[in-house]
Amino acid sequence: MTPHATGVSNSTSSTNGDVRPTYVYSKKPLWAPRPIRVIIIGCGVTGIGAVKIFKDRFQNPGKPVELVIYEKNPSVGGTWFENRYPGCSCDVPSHTYTYSWEGNPYWSRAYVGSSELLEYFTGRAKAYGVYDFVKLQHKVRSVVWNDETGQYDVTVDNLEKSVTITDKAEVVINATGFLNTWKWPDLPGLQSFKGSLLHSAHYDTSASLDGKVVGVIGTGSSGIQIVPQVQPIAKHLYCFYRSPAWISPELAEEIAPQGRDTIYTKEQQDAWANDPDAFLKLRKRATHILNDGFDIIVKGSDIQKVATQKSHELMETRLARKPELIEKLKPKFALGCRRFTPGHGYLEALCEDNTTVLTENIKEITATGITLVDSTEVALDVLICATGFNTSFCPPFQVVGQNGAVLNDKWKVEPTSYMGLAAAEFPNYFMTSGPNSPSAHGTLIGCLETYIHYAFAAVEKLMTENVKKLSPQQAAVDDFQEHKDDIVKDLVWTSGCRSWYKNGAIDGKVWGPWPGSGPHFLEFMLRPRWEDWNITYRGANRFQFLGNGKAERELEKDGDLSWLITQLGAKAIQG
Repeated sequence: MTPHATGVSNSTSSTNGDVRPTYVYSKKPLWAPRPIRVIIIGCGVTGIGAVKIFKDRFQNPGKPVELVIYEKNPSVGGTWFENRYPGCSCDVPSHTYTYSWEGNPYWSRAYVGSSELLEYFTGRAKAYGVYDFVKLQHKVRSVVWNDETGQYDVTVDNLEKSVTITDKAEVVINATGFLNTWKWPDLPGLQSFKGSLLHSAHYDTSASLDGKVVGVIGTGSSGIQIVPQVQPIAKHLYCFYRSPAWISPELAEEIAPQGRDTIYTKEQQDAWANDPDAFLKLRKRATHILNDGFDIIVKGSDIQKVATQKSHELMETRLARKPELIEKLKPKFALGCRRFTPGHGYLEALCEDNTTVLTENIKEITATGITLVDSTEVALDVLICATGFNTSFCPPFQVVGQNGAVLNDKWKVEPTSYMGLAAAEFPNYFMTSGPNSPSAHGTLIGCLETYIHYAFAAVEKLMTENVKKLSPQQAAVDDFQEHKDDIVKDLVWTSGCRSWYKNGAIDGKVWGPWPGSGPHFLEFMLRPRWEDWNITYRGANRFQFLGNGKAERELEKDGDLSWLITQLGAKAIQG
């Protein structure tokens, strides 16, 4: 704790013998706020929603909190701005993929594509006034904690002007997402390929695939969406099948009777727009379905067995034209060990005459194609690498905390966090998609909102309680990891599959999902456990914010001093 008080002239001894400044109470009222600056990094779905939450929480009451968002891209939208590969779309029903405070009755279909999603979230950015806060084409290079000032020194590259600027903020929120930094496959000779070399996360939409011999590496969600779009137009398609994947039915298929082909008519859209109660009922039902069924990822559960059998039958039916593929492509690990992947048209595309599935490992990439370990050579015009992202959870910029601790170095071997939200030794630094955040089940956007609310609760504490810094205790981080590691032993994520949940490893610790259901996460996060945090105050006395003995409402001209009649009972202390 750093002793600090204004008007100090004498000193006294504390009960433990330490010398501390003579205490001088603040002349301000209870909870008097101090100015706080917040930097959010990334303006995707989370950053856009954060502006709405920020304005409701801080601007409406007129509190001295300043917000700036740095976004590396020339537009907002995050993953929906960056991902433009053929077939890119949302896996979950569109009516679950909006902010909690509003829906979109005008979605065109049950599972919308990336272009419509980008249009929607860009529209929300305009509606929420995001452009008043965001600086586009500004890529954060580093954030370094300065314990003397109680701020982060932030270095930012202005990509448009090719200059580097610096900024300061008491709070930094990393909203870049857990799948943000894309990576090429680690294969010899990759850059020697002379044809069109494409990556799903950095896709060149001008590339022509018509009548070309195309290869696709990757069997994750991106590859599974790409293949059905490429197969009909390619002269021949080679699918390099490195890891088996379960193909599941569409998520929440109850509300999409025609699956991916479920389209909403203008009449349906208008009916939802004109009947808020009916539309809310639809949204709640869709969300309930998506949040239900945690037992499907419990090893050996009845629902896990039923779902596995259903997926097995689905794959057999769709691969009926090439039954020899069934044993090659059917996984030996538990359903859900890798991300649930509905594959509309994927297996059918693998059965077409112009598609060849190759399960041998790749030896190297050559100037003209791919050579397999069995010496098979495959000539290609186009190679699409649907090989995903860096899943180490290390941020795409350097983060330096207390005593020179570097987060990127600490997480090289194992990323450990407090609830996917914060890390020990990194004060006033928050994440919205850290390790073991809810990325694999439940309604994602609601969980992202919850992280923002939690971070803003910390901002409120810093602002009104004279707090300089707060960070999770190492013991709390360790306890969370111990709990997580034990519970996941009973969950399918620890089955023997190669998954980004384990940073691409077959075995090892599960870094990806939250160790529980979506509702479990949401309910836990409602009440911050500040007892798990190291808290340092700006003065030697933690209660200096009690101030001059008056509440702020007493200083207001028309302050209501009888509010307890209607409100105090409703706000009884909990817990």
